Amino acid sequence: MTMKWLLKFILAPLFCILWMNGISQPKYTATGHASYYAAKFDGRKTANGEIFSNKKLTAAHRTLPFGTIVKVTNVKNNKSVVVRINDRGPYAKNRIIDLSHAAADSLGIIHAGWAMVKVEEYIPEPVVVAAALPDPPLFDAYRYRFPDDWTGKWDGMLKIYSTRGLEKNISMQLNILPTDSSNRFTWTIIYDSIPRNYELVIRDTAIQAYSLDEKNGIDIMCNLLGNHFISRFSVQGTLLDCDYELLNRDEMRFKISAGDEERHFTTGNIDHVSDSVPEVGVFKITNLQIATLQRVKE
Repeated sequence: MTMKWLLKFILAPLFCILWMNGISQPKYTATGHASYYAAKFDGRKTANGEIFSNKKLTAAHRTLPFGTIVKVTNVKNNKSVVVRINDRGPYAKNRIIDLSHAAADSLGIIHAGWAMVKVEEYIPEPVVVAAALPDPPLFDAYRYRFPDDWTGKWDGMLKIYSTRGLEKNISMQLNILPTDSSNRFTWTIIYDSIPRNYELVIRDTAIQAYSLDEKNGIDIMCNLLGNHFISRFSVQGTLLDCDYELLNRDEMRFKISAGDEERHFTTGNIDHVSDSVPEVGVFKITNLQIATLQRVKE
């Protein structure tokens, strides 16, 4: 494969992706002690007027603006968590941040009660590149508003496949409903009557950045591409691709494919007289879950 081919088909799209999505650059950085809220603060109002919950990934800081997103890293075990500032404090001189119980649990500091942490603020910024920028996105008349047109209750049957074939059919419901916070929606998935209570968090609509907060210290970053709400993440060596697609106002398709996080084998990497073929990593897919959900009429 020639260098000219690489520049045209690989580097140029990469520049465009960087320009559209930006790279998070650290702004505020500090290192110091972190503690966490006691259970008695549940249900009380925070300094910005929210109702405090130890199950959410939030924190108190003396000066950072409300809504600031920071990454907190336990310097002892290198565990990290992303939290949103919604309160003022801590007021002890030897503390720089107070974490919710869920955030502290993610850092592994519940038993000790405190830890030395590094706090970093992240704000998406555009990247200036020396490549020609593409034309503005085309108008998509079939694109639905997110999450407004997605809200409601959905119901269907989830089919689970392995390499042997269809393994199981289970009922599935999805409830997307507004909350008291304008940037949060409930995202409850019910598999065979077992609920998973997540929250959709609106991060930055300019770059279609969202997340699904599992409210246990796990916060999965997601992106909206057209009518597809997509995420990619790995759990204990398994790589998962998750895609929600709104087909129309009354029908949604849900799909998860899963397989080994490590590549199964490589191919290509061949040099020819006039060209060369790049190395291609191949990943094994071992599980597929797919469902078509219908809007529940109320």
